[in-house]
Amino acid sequence: MKILCLIFVFLFNTSVISNPLVNPIWVSKNLCKENVKLIEVGSSYNSYLVEHIKCSQYTNFYKDGWRSNINGVAMQLPKYYNLVNILKKMGIRKEDQVILYPKKVSDYYAMAETTAIYFSFKLLGHEKIAILDGGYPDFKKKFDLLTEEGEFKLEPVNNYKININKSILANIDMLKNKKNNYQIVDSREKDFYLGINKLKGFKEFGTIKGALNIPSKWFLKSRGLSFNDIKVLKKIYDYSELNREEDTIFFCYSGLESSINWFVAHELMKKKNSRLFEGSIFEWLARGELLHKKL
Repeated sequence: MKILCLIFVFLFNTSVISNPLVNPIWVSKNLCKENVKLIEVGSSYNSYLVEHIKCSQYTNFYKDGWRSNINGVAMQLPKYYNLVNILKKMGIRKEDQVILYPKKVSDYYAMAETTAIYFSFKLLGHEKIAILDGGYPDFKKKFDLLTEEGEFKLEPVNNYKININKSILANIDMLKNKKNNYQIVDSREKDFYLGINKLKGFKEFGTIKGALNIPSKWFLKSRGLSFNDIKVLKKIYDYSELNREEDTIFFCYSGLESSINWFVAHELMKKKNSRLFEGSIFEWLARGELLHKKL
């Protein structure tokens, strides 16, 4: 009898999910539940106030402390307790199912900011975390009546117990130590990887020596806010001559674009031997290492 009750609870508790992506239908059926927390990842608070999915809070990746300037190196992971404080202020509990969604397809780094925050949750050991595939535009197209304006905030919580998962995080020594035999992947656009162009205001051209390349935008349908099908993801790997079975470290300039590649490998393709070098090229150069020009 107990087993039957457990099966019944599992089948009808739709707020319990195991996938890293959810669709608009799932979100529409689980809005405003106590244990489901929606977070809009955006670049404009005014845009959030004008319209957002019901019962969703707002965060800005750059202004709310998800990354910090540490010892003159931009976009570094802050201390773990600083990340925890963000969650506590937003009323996030360890047992909550958290859904992140990017707001605008016009924001170039919209999905990268979302996957970088997703990575932060995973690093803290928060397992009940997912991304709304298609983001806000896709949800609004299907469920316009389930959007609202104004501000939505939850009461802060006092405690959040972390369980740091370092298995997803790479450090600079792993890249420098050739004995580790990690496959390293530059997640920036091809012209940056080749050393033809560089980030505006950045001094150096090139990539980390020995790196392969998969631009993160390739994983997104029409470079938008939806992920390509798993068959397409595998074809991208094969075309880029990556071994899907090897230990892999992803990097970019600052861990943003490469968080998309890590998300695809670790969460969608279930390659648990995938790590993110979150400090990326910014940290690489700050530690006195050099870049290599492919052309």
